Amino acid sequence: MKKTIAVIAFLTVPALASAQAGLNKIQFLALQQELRDQGCGVTNVDGHYGPSTRRAIATCAKKFNTANNAAALLAAMNIGFGPNDNPPAAPAAGGGGGGVSATAKAEGESTKTEKKEMKTAATKTRRKATKKMKAAAADTTKK
Repeated sequence: MKKTIAVIAFLTVPALASAQAGLNKIQFLALQQELRDQGCGVTNVDGHYGPSTRRAIATCAKKFNTANNAAALLAAMNIGFGPNDNPPAAPAAGGGGGGVSATAKAEGESTKTEKKEMKTAATKTRRKATKKMKAAAADTTKK
């Protein structure tokens, strides 16, 4: 029972870290990337709201002349999804999160179709080569 609780607690920590910053996980990772790109002190984009991320937020908040919090800094940096952007698809109802989006499924199916077509083409090529080898062997035997 203790192991189960520890695993559940461990899995929820990244979600809590972004929630502590007042952002969803995608926004928090985007903020960390921008903090890294701006040279504000973040070297690892890991989704953790640790001391280096807090220092970087404080540093960049001064640089962007904004409040010392993640949400205000995210808005000041003007990063996120605009009206013409396609934000990530929300998980399906009852999916429990972590699901595969429709786009990813379609891409996966497309990849499966391409692999199947390549396999079929390779099989046809092998069959033709085998027929040619048999024909060549038969011609050699006849002579």
